[in-house]
Amino acid sequence: MEVHASVAEMAQAYAEKAVEIAATLDCVLDYSEESLMRMETILEKPALQESEPDISESCKIWGSYLGEVVRRRFGGSWSIETYPGKQFATLALSVNGSRLFPSMKLHRRITQGQDENVWSFYKMVRSRLESTPGAQPPREGKSGHRGDPGRRVQ
Repeated sequence: MEVHASVAEMAQAYAEKAVEIAATLDCVLDYSEESLMRMETILEKPALQESEPDISESCKIWGSYLGEVVRRRFGGSWSIETYPGKQFATLALSVNGSRLFPSMKLHRRITQGQDENVWSFYKMVRSRLESTPGAQPPREGKSGHRGDPGRRVQ
């Protein structure tokens, strides 16, 4: 088990694992918005579930990549929080007053299929974050929390 200095460092390490896995599948993940469409093609492959027996680990890897794309575009801060209405802790990304649970989104994508499309989800998140009153323009690589973390986007 790897030890990380912070939750942000852990999420970034998981995201890098997604980049590495994608490279073995001849797919480039570069943290751009468009790379989420490429990630979606990876998630469609049945071999993904067969090659990664621990679904929890898969959700952390691909969810952290999704979260890092959002964080690099809109800022935000990683934390570990109890998932609303549940009895377990998971990675959460607070950005512009919203709280996202990317690993939970990936769990739904992996277990429920294409109806839980990551690219469609990202477009909805982007629209909400861009329309947040008082939201500052996004800055590449900005970290730190802005706004009330109470609003959540799943």
